[in-house]
Amino acid sequence: MARPEVWVERFFVGPKWAPTYHQSKKYMLPASHLMWYESPLEAAERSVKEQTLLPLGKDDLKFLEVQSHLSGDPESATEPPHWDICFVYEGKVPKSIAKKLKQPEWFDDFGFVKRSKLKPEDFTRGHGDILERARTLGKAKKKKASKR
Repeated sequence: MARPEVWVERFFVGPKWAPTYHQSKKYMLPASHLMWYESPLEAAERSVKEQTLLPLGKDDLKFLEVQSHLSGDPESATEPPHWDICFVYEGKVPKSIAKKLKQPEWFDDFGFVKRSKLKPEDFTRGHGDILERARTLGKAKKKKASKR
């Protein structure tokens, strides 16, 4: 993340949290809240387009799963409980688009990293936990064995 003020203004990241995410220098995933009358797939498409500037459409996104998380402390006035329902999608970026990748001004570093090299603690905003629950971290895709 770069320029926390952009994340607050454009992507609804809380002003209390945006600076801490920026200082962590950890990875972030495109993510958003659902807008009124928006489906989870529409939100996923909007998040990818707005936050990464990649021209991916609904056909480029694959639904993985729904997750439900409770965080926060019920006894705390400053960190009250918060419930998240996450609709997790995977985006396929065609090589032709990946070669033309442009870094949006709101990222310090923007690019692709092999999933097999990533761990949950490499992410901020709890995104590593979401990916770990979706069983997408630390696993290289296995090639199908050919039969002879």
